[in-house]
Amino acid sequence: MKKNLLLIIFLLAAAKAGAYDLPSSTGAHHVRFSADNALFNEYTRAIDLEGNVKLEEFGSNGRQVKLIRARTLTVNMASNTIVSQEDFVMDDDTGTVYGKSGFMDYAKESGRINYGRLAYKNFVIRGRVVEFDSTGYKYKKASITSCDEEPPHYRLRSSRLYLAPDRYFLAYNNVFFIGKVPVFYFPVVYKPFGGGTPFVSIFRPGYDDRNGFFIKSSYIYRVNRETRAKLYIDYFEKRGFGTGAELDYRRPEKNISNVSIYRIKEYGVEKDRWGLSGGYWHHLNRFNESDSSQYYSQGFFRVLSDPKVNNDFFRNNPFAISPDEQASVALTRATGFSVTRVSAFGRETHTADYSAFQKANSSIPRLDYNTVPFRLFKLPVLHTFSANFENARDEGRNFTQKRGGAVWTVSRSVPLAPRVTLSPAVYYDQSVFISTYTGPPDTWVGRYGGAANLRYDRSWGSFDLGYAYRRRLLKNKTELDLKAADKGQETNSVSGQVFVMPRFNTYFKLYSSYDLRDYYKASFSQRLAPVTGEVFYAPRPGVDLYVEDSYSFHTGNQRFVTQANLGGPDNYIGGGAANYSNDPKAWIVSNTLGFRPWKNSGWRAETVVRYRFMSRGHFQYNDLRFFEKGITLYRDFHDFRTKWDFRERTGGVKEFFFYISLKTNDPAPKDDLEEKSREYWRPWRKEGEVRD
Repeated sequence: MKKNLLLIIFLLAAAKAGAYDLPSSTGAHHVRFSADNALFNEYTRAIDLEGNVKLEEFGSNGRQVKLIRARTLTVNMASNTIVSQEDFVMDDDTGTVYGKSGFMDYAKESGRINYGRLAYKNFVIRGRVVEFDSTGYKYKKASITSCDEEPPHYRLRSSRLYLAPDRYFLAYNNVFFIGKVPVFYFPVVYKPFGGGTPFVSIFRPGYDDRNGFFIKSSYIYRVNRETRAKLYIDYFEKRGFGTGAELDYRRPEKNISNVSIYRIKEYGVEKDRWGLSGGYWHHLNRFNESDSSQYYSQGFFRVLSDPKVNNDFFRNNPFAISPDEQASVALTRATGFSVTRVSAFGRETHTADYSAFQKANSSIPRLDYNTVPFRLFKLPVLHTFSANFENARDEGRNFTQKRGGAVWTVSRSVPLAPRVTLSPAVYYDQSVFISTYTGPPDTWVGRYGGAANLRYDRSWGSFDLGYAYRRRLLKNKTELDLKAADKGQETNSVSGQVFVMPRFNTYFKLYSSYDLRDYYKASFSQRLAPVTGEVFYAPRPGVDLYVEDSYSFHTGNQRFVTQANLGGPDNYIGGGAANYSNDPKAWIVSNTLGFRPWKNSGWRAETVVRYRFMSRGHFQYNDLRFFEKGITLYRDFHDFRTKWDFRERTGGVKEFFFYISLKTNDPAPKDDLEEKSREYWRPWRKEGEVRD
């Protein structure tokens, strides 16, 4: 006859209670079990349960903590342990654990499982031996996968794996398998779950024609809510091992900093190749309590071992096609009246063959001083003053020059009528050049001038009519420079601009100016500056059109630029064209296309084609040259996401590149520190990207 047995054992009173003397269960940590048959040994105080065994553990609040189901179980009241010699299933807040055998100490909330299997979130974790307590699980000779097939398509085999539910898993000494084939080795893998976990690791294998097969690994550590550190360890089949690091610190009221470094010793190359970039902004402390001034320091730097290093290893970095070195640093003092800034700046450009750098321009040091508008003697006008002085070197010159300037401006805005405002201003500009080599003497040149703008404002737009005048004096004198070719008339012009914005998604702008200088004979078309018009129209989300044209009545069209975009994030088409007067027959065209073949397709494609062609007139073209061609394919599979990139562009880039991102690497919930740092320091990175 089948027997139903229900017993309650109390953790706090188990050692004292008799075999059948069971007190009330209210408010105690206890276990409750049922089975088809039970045998109790009053000497060993062990209960052998058999057939449809169901054991439940309850906390002191009466909430179920664990549920164990098995064919046989032994509950030892003397040692507070539960032993299973056969297969069992255990459910708790973490998930469902399957084991071949094991035991649990329900007083210490710990235990051991042999050949355990846990389904947790989207992961399946196995271990030859699994030890657990109230803080988590420790797996020995473990494997983990997010593939729910049996056998799994891929797995990560680890010598040790630690799982802290709702926090992280950490695995050591890992080998990645596809099927039964080992592919590559990772020393450490860390994956966060939810908030509060400071560390994550990301691995991206791929291939490109220059570097061969590669693995890029990123280890990201959240030091605190303001600081994030990243370590890069990469392997390139044809080039060797590369290492790098990046550090972000963001405390907007005090400091915003970033530094990134990368280094690789290529096979067969004597010197290391490296890159270092970053910058900072820092709010300095005041010198004393009575000082109301604000002090700031900021800087930026990008230095490279050679101009090609970014293009060889970081193809999505825009500096790959602008491989110059530059650095700047500045100290600023701001008061309620003025801003004073001391700075230094230097830039180096690449040589024609991209083999080295050469000096371009610098300003070391430079002093700037600017005031806010202020009044003098209660006069109804505003005054501003600005000055600068620098030790500068200009591109193309092999010497430095000490030079400076100062400008005093007097201005006022005068309302003439409703919606009509006149804004006149006059100024004096003094420039100084101090000779630093044998030849020209020290020189100072004065200039004076003025400007006025008459604006008519309406809700739909505005109309501006302006006038500008600027006159130059003789060098080292206060007389007009009448003997010069331009008679000292640097500016004398009127200008006009119409801006119409009937709706928030549409605007039209038209502007030009007319030269009034009388020192040379010129026709109307020569004096009229190019007329420039802009049109922007976005009738609905995902659709926009921009057109700009600049036309000179004397020399013809100066530039034409247009761009049109249609579609959303997956399906879109874009096209643009540009033509400039310095090469009037050449047209630069850019076409982009993105599409998903059907709504739920796992495939998605992005294409880009940029080319230059020559117009011979009457819709005849020749000399078609593609300077960039590329297609990127995205495909989501059962266990991983793939990206296939085919790219060719000038500068010797011909590559086929792919990477595989396991779904275990899918990004955690959006991190504000990561996103703000990306937008502030490296806006070219796509959302979710952690490195170049």
